Amino acid sequence: MMPLKSILHRSIVAGPLAMVTSVAFVFLAATDVGAQSADWPYWRGPGMDGTAQASGLPDDWDPDGGEGSNVLWKREDIGGPCTPVAMNGRLYTIQRHLAGTAREGERVVCLDAKTGETIWENSYNVWLSDVPAERIGWSSVVCDPDTGYVYALGACDIFHCIDGTTGETVWKVPLHEQFGMLSTYGGRTNFPIVHEDLVIISGIIINWGEYAKPNHRLIAMDKRTGEFVWFSGTRDLPYDTTYSAPSLVTIDGQRQLILGAGDGSVWGFQPRTGKPLWSYELSRRGLFATPLVIGDQVFCSHSEENAGAANVMGAVAALRVSGTGDQTQATEMWKQLEVVAGYSEPVLVDGRLYLVDDRCKMWVFDAETGEAIVERKAFVGSRQRSALLYADGKIYVTTENGRWAIIEPTEDGFEVLNKGRVRDTGFAASPILADGRLYFQSTTAMYCIGNDSATQTPQTLQEALGEETPVSENTEIAQVQIIPCEALLKPGESIEYDVKVYNALGQLLDKPADVSFSVSGPATVDGNKITANQDAAHTGFVVTAEVAGASGEARARIVPDLPWKFTFDGLDDPPLSWVGARYRHVIREIDGSPVLTKVNTIPKGARSRLWMGPSDLSEYTISADVRGTRMLDQLPDIGLTAHGYVLDLMGQSQQLQIRTWSAQLRMAESVDFPWQEDKWYRMKFRVDLESEPPATVAVLRGKVWPRDEEEPKEWTVTARDESPNLNSSPGLYGNAKVAELYLDNIEVVPNSEE
Repeated sequence: MMPLKSILHRSIVAGPLAMVTSVAFVFLAATDVGAQSADWPYWRGPGMDGTAQASGLPDDWDPDGGEGSNVLWKREDIGGPCTPVAMNGRLYTIQRHLAGTAREGERVVCLDAKTGETIWENSYNVWLSDVPAERIGWSSVVCDPDTGYVYALGACDIFHCIDGTTGETVWKVPLHEQFGMLSTYGGRTNFPIVHEDLVIISGIIINWGEYAKPNHRLIAMDKRTGEFVWFSGTRDLPYDTTYSAPSLVTIDGQRQLILGAGDGSVWGFQPRTGKPLWSYELSRRGLFATPLVIGDQVFCSHSEENAGAANVMGAVAALRVSGTGDQTQATEMWKQLEVVAGYSEPVLVDGRLYLVDDRCKMWVFDAETGEAIVERKAFVGSRQRSALLYADGKIYVTTENGRWAIIEPTEDGFEVLNKGRVRDTGFAASPILADGRLYFQSTTAMYCIGNDSATQTPQTLQEALGEETPVSENTEIAQVQIIPCEALLKPGESIEYDVKVYNALGQLLDKPADVSFSVSGPATVDGNKITANQDAAHTGFVVTAEVAGASGEARARIVPDLPWKFTFDGLDDPPLSWVGARYRHVIREIDGSPVLTKVNTIPKGARSRLWMGPSDLSEYTISADVRGTRMLDQLPDIGLTAHGYVLDLMGQSQQLQIRTWSAQLRMAESVDFPWQEDKWYRMKFRVDLESEPPATVAVLRGKVWPRDEEEPKEWTVTARDESPNLNSSPGLYGNAKVAELYLDNIEVVPNSEE
């Protein structure tokens, strides 16, 4: 049997070992920060509401740092859309790395919060992602004071757990390969959140089996090991990817996780179990602005077409959540249409909701009735993206066109205390406050603002969450959780599953001794030990555990060692274990033989990637017969992926290209290659790792030739990567906006057998 930890690490990321660069290692003694440091561990603060208890904060600042300025330090090499977070006297932010070079990627940077000096940075590659380089860091890091770890979702959906003190990678998982999480243009990367022993992340996922349709899903992992604990979802076929962040709250004694989703609805889940509790449909498109959760109230806004109100753009709404378990519900308190606020997050001050719309106009609403006290009042700037920060009786506002304002709430609305502009930059990141110091990160610089008189009261997440109903009041088992909820193993390998049980409120109970396991699929059961059949390949099984009349399920994929060959003979669907394959691909008969067909009839499914197996595979060759049709004078793009690279037979440009990052062609090589529609070709893509001190280099070779001709000896295109992806799952890439593409006779073999 393979140990569970080994199974997890078989999914560990391709790419260079996460590099920890010591620019200026600063070891902070415990007396420097103290146990009572006022941290900002989540992008909207410890209370997840954009507020802090503080006094003596500046009501003005000079970004140029002139005489008497409140700017304590400035870093002109740290900037971007990532909202920084703070823990134990350190700042953490996601940054673009080695911009414009052949080694460009992404990094998590740790700074001394007092001095701005770099303590460490952890850099890694971006691969098979459509996120443009200038949108690196659209998400934010989240800190866990319990472990001292920090968590970040990379631009290509690699999820990182990093030691916040040393910068060393604790564990990481490529969620695009192992779950089918989309990495999309625009940088719509979701925010993680920590709850007890879990770290939870969400995104649009095109998975395997019954989860093959796109869905905004949530994945909960053990925060120490990365083990997959639960896997849940919203509604199939969402319109958009999104970056609305989750919040945690306790309502009617029940812990809830609340977030805006890609289907245009606000959702509530139980954070320990993933059980969906309620949803409220707000927009016809995905929600970007994070709902503000205060007590049992949820304030949400958007800027697109309203659900149920055709041709009316934008709205802000207030919900009241009540009930527990299956009786949990969200009731609309009020709703104001034509408030176009799709990005910025509001703050609640003395029963009033302060909200800045997309055109940087201030709205003030009575939080209970929805009465508009201030409407569309201009006060600074013209474009708004970042969230508001309220502390010391002041609201701090930064805008997308580089303007800023510090305002004071008043009886009739607000008063502008000071405002100004930072030229040649903008603010997408939100202002934060930690240990009495303000931090503003623009697209080009990081500013620390403060003075000697400022103080801040420490606040913990537990204080913000509120008290749950005592478990002793509800000891009936209502939910069963099997861990790991998702796994990948070889034929003949086993998993020993753990089981946890919960009541209707999602609270952990003592597990009875009598647990019954069963399995559907090619596997056998021996107590909690499930063993994949020795002859099973490219398929999967579902495990069920029953406890006291309640049951839960877990899934596992079975993928054998290389070599593989797929002819699709006798198949009605693509192989079950392939992630991202079904729904967007079907089996059709072409020229008298069944082939894999990438269909063009699925909205937003024209461009796709699928993944065939584990992520620890290295130095292999993938080959396939390929064919494209022409429609409306367009040809598709057909690609093979290996090691996090793609060999792409490009239809419209009539080129053959090797690349790793679609939106930033840092190491790409292209050659002209005219090819014809309705003609079969053979593609072959080989990746070798060569040791060239001081580092390993990837050598990538691709060739294409007519299928009915002899394979040429020479490679058609060759590329080198000095910042190589060291391992990755093989897969397929396709872009069929109009015309379909077909694949057959797919083979993946170790280079030693090629």
